[in-house]
This record gives sequence, structure tokens and C-alpha cells, in this order.
Amino acid sequence: MKVIDIKATGGPNYWSVRKHKLIVMLLDLEELEEQPTDLIPGFYERLTALIPSLNEHRCSEGVLGGFFKRVQDGTWMGHVIEHIALEIQTLAGQQVGFGRTRGAGKKGLYHVVFAYDDVEAGKYAAQAAVQIAEALIKGSACNIRQHVNAIQSIACKNRMVHRTNDTV
Repeated sequence: MKVIDIKATGGPNYWSVRKHKLIVMLLDLEELEEQPTDLIPGFYERLTALIPSLNEHRCSEGVLGGFFKRVQDGTWMGHVIEHIALEIQTLAGQQVGFGRTRGAGKKGLYHVVFAYDDVEAGKYAAQAAVQIAEALIKGSACNIRQHVNAIQSIACKNRMVHRTNDTV
């Protein structure tokens, strides 16, 4: 997989009339375009073990565990990355929940769109979600806590900078 671009919206945008703070990542799935999650041996088991809180994601199924059902049945890696990015922000205390993944008009290219509270933390979450997904695909070790801590640190630093600027 290759991240082509990461942008942030801060106002009205193409993706949502209600959600203004969105990360928009352009992602090339490369060879994974031919491998939905149900065709990656052990992926579902590794994902559920690493991030069990994803069970809360209802996804298009509209029920608890809906996202996990989609992974089990086979979904595209861009969709998985969207949910990982949202969940690691949530675990870091960010108030996010909106996400969409849509084809970008060329085979293997997707717009992965998700909400953020802090723009820098959201951009970090985009990159981290790709790294986490790649580790899950390969079956290599991955430290979720490290990414959650980084998001918390980035958001905290930015809150302090904004407070300092507000008092100057």
C-alpha cells in the first residue's frame, strides 16, 4: 500500500454536510486491491485480538460487531484503515466517529475519509492506521498503545499551544 496524499478539511466539504473536520487520505492499495480481508489468512483473528474495541463499530450492518462481520465476509483494506484510524483516535480520547471510504476513480485507489478532533493527530492516525494494517497483514508485532500515546501527546501539545496563543 502507498499513501499518495493526506489532506484535512476544516469547513464545508464534499464528504459531509455536517462533519467539517475530516482527514482525506488518498490511498493506493496496490496488490491488495485483489485481496479483500477474507482472503488474507489469519487477518480477522489478528485484527480482533489486537483491537477488540472495534467490536463497537456498527458499520453499514447497523449492529454491534458490524465492522467485524464485514471483515470476516471480506472488505477492502481502505475500509479497514478508516476504522483503525477512527479507533486509535477514540482510544486516545478524541471525539470522532464519522468515516467513509470510496473509490477514487482508478483501480486500487481509494479516498479514506474520517473525522478528527486535532488535525495533526488525525494526520498521524492516517499514517499509523496504514502501518497497523500492514503489520496485521504480515502477522508482525504491532504496539497499538504506542500509536494511541502519540495521538494523545500530539493533541495535548496542540491544546497547550492554542491556550498559550489565546492568552497572548
